[in-house]
Amino acid sequence: MMDKSNTPDNASDDDKAENEEERIVDDVAKQYFPPLPDVTYSYSNPTPKLSSSCGGSDTASDETIQSTPSLSSRREKVPLLARMSDSCISHCSFPGDTVYNDMLQQAEEAIEAGVYPKRIAQGSSGSYFVRNVKGEIIGVFKPKNEEPYGHLNPKWLKWMQRVCCPCCFGRSCLPLNQGYLSEAAASLVDEKLQLHVVPKTKVVRLAAPTFNYSRIDHAKAQTKQHIMEKYPNIGRHFHRLGLPRKIGSLQTFVSGYKDANYWLAHFEQEPLSEAAKVQFQRQFERLVILDYIIRNTDRGSDNWLIKYVHEDQVNGEQMVDVECDDKDSSPLTMVLHFHPFHWAWLKQAREPFSDETRRLILPRIEDLDFVMELCDDLKKLFETDQGFDPQIFEKQMSVLRGQILNLCQALKESKSPLQLVQMPPMIIEKTKEHMSHPQEHNDIVVIDEAYLRENDYAVAQLEKALMEKCSYIIIESTVLANQAKGSISIGNFLHRTAVLFGSATVIIICYFPNLPIVWGTIYGTSLVSCALYWCGWSRDPCSHYQVETNRQKLEEMWRRNSLSLLINPVVLRYQNDRPRRTFQMLIVVASTAFVVLKCFKLL
Repeated sequence: MMDKSNTPDNASDDDKAENEEERIVDDVAKQYFPPLPDVTYSYSNPTPKLSSSCGGSDTASDETIQSTPSLSSRREKVPLLARMSDSCISHCSFPGDTVYNDMLQQAEEAIEAGVYPKRIAQGSSGSYFVRNVKGEIIGVFKPKNEEPYGHLNPKWLKWMQRVCCPCCFGRSCLPLNQGYLSEAAASLVDEKLQLHVVPKTKVVRLAAPTFNYSRIDHAKAQTKQHIMEKYPNIGRHFHRLGLPRKIGSLQTFVSGYKDANYWLAHFEQEPLSEAAKVQFQRQFERLVILDYIIRNTDRGSDNWLIKYVHEDQVNGEQMVDVECDDKDSSPLTMVLHFHPFHWAWLKQAREPFSDETRRLILPRIEDLDFVMELCDDLKKLFETDQGFDPQIFEKQMSVLRGQILNLCQALKESKSPLQLVQMPPMIIEKTKEHMSHPQEHNDIVVIDEAYLRENDYAVAQLEKALMEKCSYIIIESTVLANQAKGSISIGNFLHRTAVLFGSATVIIICYFPNLPIVWGTIYGTSLVSCALYWCGWSRDPCSHYQVETNRQKLEEMWRRNSLSLLINPVVLRYQNDRPRRTFQMLIVVASTAFVVLKCFKLL
């Protein structure tokens, strides 16, 4: 007997129902999402271009755009002034540097063609070889969120080190998650001083499947793609398809170079000619100048490169060139506990700076306008970061200005690189005029919505402020503020429990000695609270802070520091907790002594 579901009449009914359902979905989509002309976006050019499906010449296309009410109505909602990080960097356009633009365009074309960047196995963070369509390496891309402190760092060994042993991880003198900016800043300083020892590096945004993304990003990209395929009218309204772009530094790849360790050992066995020695010495001096100005904290013989061309390969002369890597530069404070310049032990560091180097560098760094212009250019670069902190940046510039002053003096006195690094470090700070309460401004850290766009950076900023023991930390009411407030509340609860129950133990033993179950339970609660306080919460940096609730102090702080724009902020006030720790310990020790003495008598 034939099944009714397979009859032609029933099949046609199913098709009609399915067609009717699709028609209803299309009607709803057209009602809420009016169709737009086909628009294609290029990675390097932010201007939309009409595809050939619109028909007509270029002039007709422009007229079509202007006459389309749906597009014009949306353009009215677009702000006239966009942030630099959203406009310039997102489209990766550098009009003043055609060579770098060409390299970047090759990288984007290769990604579109399926030639994806390849992850580099070495290093403590996620970095990738960027290739062109032919598969040739043309650059090195280092995303911000895959740095050692980034939440998407693919190197799980470094993640374990950070989680299990944070005290031995990273450098406390370096701002967190700014390695990509340090590389771009080193390239900028190299370009301004015309040293030519750093490969061209700029901040760009790239997206590729080989980058390390979270599961949420992958799910969002797949969902958008499915919607675009099934409902094109709805998908056309998406800002972009695919995985989100990652901001990071893209450094031009240099070929033919090897680690300095290799060539320095080679030069010991096969000495260079006199001309090659002079050339290498000049290049080495430029490396020294760059490292000293940016205060590189990780200059070993394994992260600067030498290119050696034998005399048989080029016109009977030897050629030596130097390139370097500078991701651990631009420190926050002076590095005094260890020696960051490992090149100071080389014999080339004992030679005085040459006249050629002095003529190249001195006229620039002696000019105060040049130094100010350099600081302004660096500020424009660092401001592109969403977590830009003016106070931290000013501390970095104080270090840089002090380094430049020392370098200027060393060049004038014809000192050697070794003598340069032996000079006492200096910090030159800007004076803050017309400021009636400078101490309050210096001791207040505000973590507002600008930091909350990247929660990891907000957490890093809070940890930095807690470790520096700032007088006040103001956090706009968010999950982070509630976590800090909750941590302080837990610490206060443990402290009060230990003190109150310890005092109650002493009182009960004195007046009710025949109730061992009562005073034993109370003493045990006090001892457990004290142990939790000392073993757990006292190691939290929040243990040095309390939530400020004094209304008069808050109003005075708001008036002096112009903080009226913050919404429901949480204010943390630094308070030395040593007195209350001492008091708690005395109470617990006293209650322990009473309990031990009473137990001894009972036995």
